[in-house]
Amino acid sequence: MGFFRIGRRLKLRLRRGLLVGIAGRLALAFVTVAILAVSANVVVERGVRVVRSTRVDRGQFSPVPSAPIEIARMLLSSPTAAPGGDLAAAEPAWHPAVETGIRRFVSAVDRFQSSTEVRASSESPDSSADADSSVKELEGAAKDFRRLLLRPSLGSELDAALVGYQQAGAAYVQAADRRRAAVREYLSHLDDLDGRITSSINTGWKIFGRVLARESLLKLHADIEELRRRFSAIGGPDGVSPALAETTASELSLRKAYDASERGLIKSQGEGWVGQTRDDFAHMADLREDVAEAAAQIQDGRQRLASWKARLSASASTARAGAGTNAAGEPPGAPNPASKMLVTPAAPARISPVVAAATTTTTTTDTLPDPRRRFTVACITAGVLALLSAISFWTVRSILIPVDRILDATRKLAGGDVAVRVPRGGMKELDSLARAFNRMASQLRTARNITLDYHRHLESQVEQRTRQLQHLAERDPLTLLANRRRLFVLLNQSIQRAREIGCGVAVFFIDLDNFKNLNDGMGHGFGDRALISVAQRLEETAVEFGFAARLGGDEFTVVHEEVSSEQDAHETGRRLVEAFRRPLAVEGREITVSVSIGASLYPDHEQRAEDLLSAADAALFRAKALGRNQLAMFTPELLENATRKFTTEQGIRRALEREEFELVYQPEVSLDSLEVGLVEALVRWRLPDGRLAAPDEFLAITEESGLILELGDWVLRNAMRAASNWRRGAWPEVKVAVNVSARQLIDHGFVHRIQELLREYELPPTCIELELTESVLQTGRATIESLRLLRSMGIDIALDDFGTGYSSLASLEQLPLSRIKLDRSLIAGIDTNPRSAAIALALIRLCDKLDIEVTAEGIERESQFACLAESRAMYLQGYLIAHPVSESEILVVNSLMPQVMHDLMLGIDPKADSPKAPQRVKIPSHG
Repeated sequence: MGFFRIGRRLKLRLRRGLLVGIAGRLALAFVTVAILAVSANVVVERGVRVVRSTRVDRGQFSPVPSAPIEIARMLLSSPTAAPGGDLAAAEPAWHPAVETGIRRFVSAVDRFQSSTEVRASSESPDSSADADSSVKELEGAAKDFRRLLLRPSLGSELDAALVGYQQAGAAYVQAADRRRAAVREYLSHLDDLDGRITSSINTGWKIFGRVLARESLLKLHADIEELRRRFSAIGGPDGVSPALAETTASELSLRKAYDASERGLIKSQGEGWVGQTRDDFAHMADLREDVAEAAAQIQDGRQRLASWKARLSASASTARAGAGTNAAGEPPGAPNPASKMLVTPAAPARISPVVAAATTTTTTTDTLPDPRRRFTVACITAGVLALLSAISFWTVRSILIPVDRILDATRKLAGGDVAVRVPRGGMKELDSLARAFNRMASQLRTARNITLDYHRHLESQVEQRTRQLQHLAERDPLTLLANRRRLFVLLNQSIQRAREIGCGVAVFFIDLDNFKNLNDGMGHGFGDRALISVAQRLEETAVEFGFAARLGGDEFTVVHEEVSSEQDAHETGRRLVEAFRRPLAVEGREITVSVSIGASLYPDHEQRAEDLLSAADAALFRAKALGRNQLAMFTPELLENATRKFTTEQGIRRALEREEFELVYQPEVSLDSLEVGLVEALVRWRLPDGRLAAPDEFLAITEESGLILELGDWVLRNAMRAASNWRRGAWPEVKVAVNVSARQLIDHGFVHRIQELLREYELPPTCIELELTESVLQTGRATIESLRLLRSMGIDIALDDFGTGYSSLASLEQLPLSRIKLDRSLIAGIDTNPRSAAIALALIRLCDKLDIEVTAEGIERESQFACLAESRAMYLQGYLIAHPVSESEILVVNSLMPQVMHDLMLGIDPKADSPKAPQRVKIPSHG
């Protein structure tokens, strides 16, 4: 017995000594696998496929001028011509005037031939201009040459040959341009395909800086490089048939390799990647055929050009013979060897490629490991798998057995056996968990009796509270109507019944019009009692056909069950609107409220309860836009508009976070001093695609969402920062106009914010002008008081878009204005409509009497400028004078503005000394 006791103790100590935690075992496995992986990579390092990609710079093609038609040269040379056939050294064989005309004609023909060749090989402006010049020169020389002809029939032949010659040249150039465009587009698709495959290769696994990519991608990459090399071998604008055939074969080989691996690429790269690759292959095949067709047309065009040139040279020979002698000095009628040669077709022009300045290639290195290394790697891999298997088995066994014990004890403990205990053993962490479990079981046994007593006491209270909460969970506490949760339960039940019996369900989203005014005017207590009366009215109306619910605030919902048609839904909506035409009784008072209602219908509009309510909500916005106290049925366009508005609102929020808004500045120029009096800060949104969005694309949504406060503060801060920089630099008298919204003025901290920014940027109040619209008159007296306070600080106040609102003249009386800006709708017809001119000039004289400065917006024509030029005590703003520019460009505009205004004044001044309109000074503009 003593021997067995000692053995048991030794076994227990050995087991405790071998207790290793999970972290230790995993660390051991990780280190082992890492060492073996390093060893394997060192062994197979030379067997890794390495892909190196380089750039290819394609060369251009330039023409090698074709040999001139020697037959024409022979016609102009005498038997004693200078060696080498120099035309300048040849002695004329007839009258000098005839000799000069024919020389000029043949020279023009040669120049047209060479310029056409150059234009066919290049689309540069110089080659186009030279080709146009050669046409004019040819026509002029032909006109002079025609006067030398003794027979009229020769003139007709000459005209026909000239027309054919020019048409052949045009067809030749068009074919070359077509082929050049097809080549560029082909290479573009090839680059797109190569870039897509290279990107997929680069995302492969990397070990020790080397890329391990799919074999199919690497094969496609190599085939593309081979195709690019072969396609680059096509020389000149006409193409080389063998090179084009090799390109076709290489392209077909690439497509065959792709088709073989397409199924695997769909799994690895996705349907979108494969679809784009298929499109590239289809476009490349069509473009290759276009290149071949254009090459054939080029060859045909060159032959026709040479043939027509030969006919023109024959005309020159005939003219020489008709003038009294031929080129050999023989009498008329003598055979002329040169004229016999004129029918020989001219040799086709030769085009040689310009060697590319730098041409690099893409190579793929693939070194295969030898069999011995393969065997070594296989052995190492097998060892790794065996070791990992052993470690995994050891770890799993050390975890599962103790876990099973703990789970079994947990089930017993959950079943009420608080005397259960977990046997010790297993991994160190699980052994500690077993000890903690046993302590917990002991403590639970002690607390069980206390818990049972307390539980019995709670059961009675919970039962009572449950009944109360059940009622509160389904009812609105104020109106006792069904709340949102209960609404969806009842609505889903109604939809299920309608689906079974084949009818519809109408959902009405109801909002009280101008309820905020009632709350603010009568108090929130009175508003709550008014909501109770509204709920009673809805419940009385809906009891005949459905039920009513309150969503929150002044929003209610009415559901009409078992609707037979959309007309029934319309009728129910009208009944709900009419129900509130009768006054409500609230605390002995009679008040009248109106409602705006949006309606949706199951199953015509939506299928789910949540979607039906959203559709009705979208229709509610439509009802409010129609003037409130209206019913609007849902249409798909309403939901699309709501979605678009939501997307724009989210984009504005992100733009504010990412600083995507920019400020541009448009000058307002004084007619008196011809200088920039102030600049207006205008906000633009730089979209992710690089386009600048104008304010009318996002400001309305910014106002509705309340983001105008954050955006307005950003504009104000950045405008003052820019003014501070200009004031300390080259523009100390700068003045910046900033647009502010009615919501900003309502904010009680707006004036304090202005003062804070002026102190931060050390600016005087006279540097800032605040522009506002007539909507501020609808915000209350407190807003006007804020404007007067700002005016007393020295900040100028301008009224924008003056002349378009219903209360424009009232604004002059009530607002402390220092400037008005005439709306562009008034200025648009000032030079064409006498009424517009009379109204605008009357407003200018009125503001002059009131000592209010005037700025005319939208000056885009010089005639508009001329109509306002006599009113020197005003400012002008518009694209005619200057476009909005960035902060860095405004100083340039400021320096150029006096000259710009001076030029405009000279353009309308009848006493100006300049005999013609002056050249305007160009100033920068911002998109």
